[in-house]
Amino acid sequence: MTAVLVLGLCLAGCATALAGGPAPRVRALARPAPGPAPGPFARLRRRFSRDAAAEAAEWVVLLRRIAALLQAGRSPAAAFEGAAPPDRRGPGTATGRHLRLLCASVAAASRLGLGTSAALTAVPAPALGHRGLERRAVATTAELALCWEVSERTGAPLAGLLEGLADALEAELDADAARSSALAGPRSTVRVLSWLPVLGIGLGMLMGVDPLGTLLTTPWGLAALAAGAVLTAAGRVWTRALIARAEAAGAR
Repeated sequence: MTAVLVLGLCLAGCATALAGGPAPRVRALARPAPGPAPGPFARLRRRFSRDAAAEAAEWVVLLRRIAALLQAGRSPAAAFEGAAPPDRRGPGTATGRHLRLLCASVAAASRLGLGTSAALTAVPAPALGHRGLERRAVATTAELALCWEVSERTGAPLAGLLEGLADALEAELDADAARSSALAGPRSTVRVLSWLPVLGIGLGMLMGVDPLGTLLTTPWGLAALAAGAVLTAAGRVWTRALIARAEAAGAR
């Protein structure tokens, strides 16, 4: 009975590790790819990454709205007011609340005769509860202010600059989604390989052997257990370092 219970736990762990699928692309958030039903932890991870990608994509929508309103002849204050995300009932997303605050602040500053780029620069850094979203919000706000400043100094069409910024941000989000999809396979492989020693112990118990007794009561078993634990930990650390290096290289 104990062997069956251990084997069941091992198989459940492997199934949970294999359940993590690739992250969806930003342009296909509303149409997830069909596939096997993921486990509960995989669903939470995918939902969190999908929500973060959707919040980041709100910046693309805002930039395109501002560009369209400016191209239609609206003033900066009217453009920011019209481009602000709608304040629907409910809490909404953290990025949506930040964008509404940003648009309201810039519109008020424009009505007072202050420069739009200066108003954008004065907007405080948001606290969105996600480091990636916070860094993207600060970087996009700075780039938006820079586009405005370039347009004011050189006379370049502001709508075209904002459209280019929106295209660049959208390409960056798609690259992040593709990078997450490419690294999903190695992560799942590491989790499966980490569970294999436990699965081997369970199979040994199911076959009537006493692997735990051998590992815990004999010198050779203790040596093998220590060596296996050290090699497993070293493999996990090394693989995580490789994945982190790949993520850092792709984010440059």
